[in-house]
Order: sequence, then C-alpha cells, then structure tokens
Amino acid sequence: MVRCMHRTNIYLTEGQQRALDARARATGTSRSAVLRAVLDEALATSIERDDDEVVLAFGELADRYLEVADALFADDPDLRIDR
Repeated sequence: MVRCMHRTNIYLTEGQQRALDARARATGTSRSAVLRAVLDEALATSIERDDDEVVLAFGELADRYLEVADALFADDPDLRIDR
C-alpha cells in the first residue's frame, strides 16, 4: 500500500522524546511510526466518543417526544410505535 505522507515538525519535551524512543525500540519501529499509531488511536477514540454523544443526544430527544410520535403515528399500522 502506498501512502502519501506529509512532513510535520513537532517540539517534544525531553521526557516525551525518551518515552517515544523507548516505545520505538520496544516495538522495533521508528519514532514516526509510533507517532502515527498514537495519533490514529487518539483520533479514532475522539471520533467514536463524538458519535456516542450524538447517539445519546438523539436518544434523549426521542424519549422527550415519544408521546408526540405515538399520537402522530397511532392510526397508521406501518408507522405505529409498538413497545
């Protein structure tokens, strides 16, 4: 698989650099590969958390308007909400 890479410079504290180097050695990979993996995980977790928050918000809205929905769709068997 060919990936298009963009060079990015970042500033790390000495502790961050030591930890990064240690993880790279432990995994037998480069600093860059470790950073990409950490970023991928952090960004995916953030997106999943955002998705969960949206689902929760819609669930709360649905609960709030359940009686309205029941009344709107009560006369149509295809749309009726059965619990």
